[in-house]
Amino acid sequence: MSSTRSTSKFTAGQTHFGAVLLGLGIGVLALIAWENSSGLPWNMPRFWYGQRTSCLGIALFFIAFGLYVMSYGPRELPVSIRGTLWQPTRRGRRFQTVILYTREDCHLCDEAFDLLQNYSAYLPIIREVDIDLEPSLRQQWNTWVPVVEIDGKVRFKGRVSEMLLRRLIEGSPLV
Repeated sequence: MSSTRSTSKFTAGQTHFGAVLLGLGIGVLALIAWENSSGLPWNMPRFWYGQRTSCLGIALFFIAFGLYVMSYGPRELPVSIRGTLWQPTRRGRRFQTVILYTREDCHLCDEAFDLLQNYSAYLPIIREVDIDLEPSLRQQWNTWVPVVEIDGKVRFKGRVSEMLLRRLIEGSPLV
């Protein structure tokens, strides 16, 4: 039995737009709170005063939708953790398949998935297979998870090396 973890539903640009919506929603809520506490030092448009409930609803919608878009956007680690903003000399996807053999409650498996996700622009969708659901896989990979198989060849066992992954991506032809 296998499962495919969703990589991301939105692009980085759409995720940034979600952050803008979140900020706008919080800003409108702050204006409403400011006006209710001491009054605003300037006049708002007539719509603001006549449709307060609508303004509140719009603000809450912006916050909810912004959080939704941001939570399903690409995972990006802070630069301090990720290092430099590396890119291969040739842009585009490599490889036909990437299979990540994992098991539940495996922190190395989560780290491996996150690392592969950071390079999703150069990889196909990552297919995640739980070895505990298939006895033959559990026997084969029991103490080695996570295992990364790329185009039918096992490339990593245990911890995934970011430097070796970069070299593999750089040295592989575009698909």
